[in-house]
Amino acid sequence: MMVKRSDANPLISPASVVPTREDVEIYCTINPAATWLSSGEALLLVRVGERPLPVEGTAAALVFDYASGKTEVRRYRLDDPKVDIQDGRTFHYEGRRLLTSLSHLRIARSRDLRSWRLDPQPAIAPTTEWEAYGCEDARITPLEGRYYITYTAVSHLGINAMLAVTDDFVRFEKLGIIIPTYNKDVCIFPERIGGRYVCRHRPYRSEFNEPNIWTAWSPDLKHWGDHSVLHRPVHGTWQSERVGAGAPPIRTEAGWLEIFHGSDPAGRYGLAAMLSELDHPERLIGYSEPVLQPQELYETAGIYGQCVFSNGLLTHSDGRLTIFYGGADTIVAAAQTTVQEMVNAVKEANRR
Repeated sequence: MMVKRSDANPLISPASVVPTREDVEIYCTINPAATWLSSGEALLLVRVGERPLPVEGTAAALVFDYASGKTEVRRYRLDDPKVDIQDGRTFHYEGRRLLTSLSHLRIARSRDLRSWRLDPQPAIAPTTEWEAYGCEDARITPLEGRYYITYTAVSHLGINAMLAVTDDFVRFEKLGIIIPTYNKDVCIFPERIGGRYVCRHRPYRSEFNEPNIWTAWSPDLKHWGDHSVLHRPVHGTWQSERVGAGAPPIRTEAGWLEIFHGSDPAGRYGLAAMLSELDHPERLIGYSEPVLQPQELYETAGIYGQCVFSNGLLTHSDGRLTIFYGGADTIVAAAQTTVQEMVNAVKEANRR
């Protein structure tokens, strides 16, 4: 097979993680960012969702309250007419959407990519008003001697792209919002191009636009401009509903290689490869057919079934490529291929 799932899957599940407090439980462990450390260890930055322990007859949200600086459990009676239950992930109270869980980012380490040791406490957790509903779906870019981390901040102020930086994965500095609401799926390229930094991002759907993958440029990683659309949903295919960027791109002789996600109108998510020009990453060379789609039970059944979603890749010295992904919005899994196979998949699709 072009992409082979790890026989150790699922690698990380809610049972793997200790909650941060006694009145919550781990709801999901998904969508990890990935990088190599200088020690030779692999590091994942896993999105960990916690939710209040269930109480019969109530809906509950776990929310960071910026005014008090505390994370609060807010419960609402189901017989309250102001409560509108949507699904297991969200509900509305007085017309405002709330999440049933609050996500933070937690470090996991491994030397064999099979067994993972998780830190007991979050690495990045809500501390600002725009993170009130959680910190989600990180990407890690080693760049100019530091590790830059993009992630999604969710709150009553919208869905914003955040940037943080660390030198050692012990101390983290939050640099603030870099692309404002409504936007996510931001990943930064691992080198400057023409003297400027480059990123991908994905504005939300509106009454006018589809969820497309965009490119943007920056002189300093904080201020982004020269936006342009790179890739759009393709009607009548597996990626007809939305597309979004994954992990930071990989430089190859054929162009910048990326593993991106797409979904169809039924909400089924898959992964594919794409290439863009080395000197002009805003120019798409082409994309492959799906290389990974939901098949195993841990991908088809869970909090959000029929979903594989990746924002973490590791390249190996022998050309292998490990894709880390969230399965069914519940667990962390991995699959292995090679950089060349992904490049070939794009080239083969372009020949058709």
